[in-house]
Amino acid sequence: MDLVTPHDVLSAYAQAEISADDAIASLGLNGVRDLILAMAEAGHHLPRPAEADVEAQLAAAMPLLLSVLNDGRGDA
Repeated sequence: MDLVTPHDVLSAYAQAEISADDAIASLGLNGVRDLILAMAEAGHHLPRPAEADVEAQLAAAMPLLLSVLNDGRGDA
């Protein structure tokens, strides 16, 4: 994949084709904050995780959340 311009790099990151670390290094940025600012300035959205990743995170979190609700600490 030829990432020649900053737009190419930001587009590849927005489409989750490269990692944040790769984008930061390619653009010579100082960190994630600068990457987020560059994405916003270029009009790109931040990449979203794959649906399978979201489902896996939800499956891992639900037992923890339910245990808090079931032991009374979740009453507000």
